[in-house]
Amino acid sequence: MSFAEMLVTQRRESSLDKILSLVKWERLRYRLRKILDRSSEGRSGCDELVMFRVMILQKLYDLLDPQREEMLYDRLSFRRFCGLGLEDKIPDETTILRFRNLLQGHSEKLLSLVNQDLGEKEIEWAGGRIVDATRVRSKVRPPRGGGLSDVDPEAGWTCKNGEYTYGYKGHVPTIKKRLICKTKMTSADVHDSQGLESLLDETTMKVYADKAYPSKARRQRLKDHGIKNGILHKKSKGKTLRSPSKSAQQGPFSYPQHG
Repeated sequence: MSFAEMLVTQRRESSLDKILSLVKWERLRYRLRKILDRSSEGRSGCDELVMFRVMILQKLYDLLDPQREEMLYDRLSFRRFCGLGLEDKIPDETTILRFRNLLQGHSEKLLSLVNQDLGEKEIEWAGGRIVDATRVRSKVRPPRGGGLSDVDPEAGWTCKNGEYTYGYKGHVPTIKKRLICKTKMTSADVHDSQGLESLLDETTMKVYADKAYPSKARRQRLKDHGIKNGILHKKSKGKTLRSPSKSAQQGPFSYPQHG
């Protein structure tokens, strides 16, 4: 055993180690193989459980595909969680994207099984929900002129910071310790705020989201269901927004920065 591998095995247990020990991974492997075997493209060439754990890391730490690849090189805890040794090949950005596209329509169910395993061990993940949307590029060549692709007509266009993307949006709520509770995929042209309520359930006590989500009707719906409103407010014309209180700034949740 090398010195670096000794550091990996002797390190104090982290939250990733806890998840790793509690989830029934072989049950997930069986389901992943069935999904991939039914796909017209087949398997990606990488171990399906390794790739699925890479997806979990992205959701937990809000990583883009290039960042995931980089962090797998830099962080021993990420390698250990994914089951990658120090000399194992790291899946590149293209492989990660292809695997995620192969799981479209199945990710939510698979993630719910992870949460189910943790719940059976009496780990409480309910509480505030941080809701945001992330762009997912279609695997086809973007059509010219802002139209739709004949190969992937269910995708759509969106623009952020002057960058146009043809693909989908993943509407993702995370809960305490940033664990994903469910996902909802839509065409990229669907506004971030659409369908927020469908991402919540009876365990939700408070919702946190950015300025894309507030509305008078939404505030009332949250109030009617006894859910505290932590959605950021937009600035009204001619008025200034008050800075959040010091206690709010030091709260237990941070806001995802992807869009």
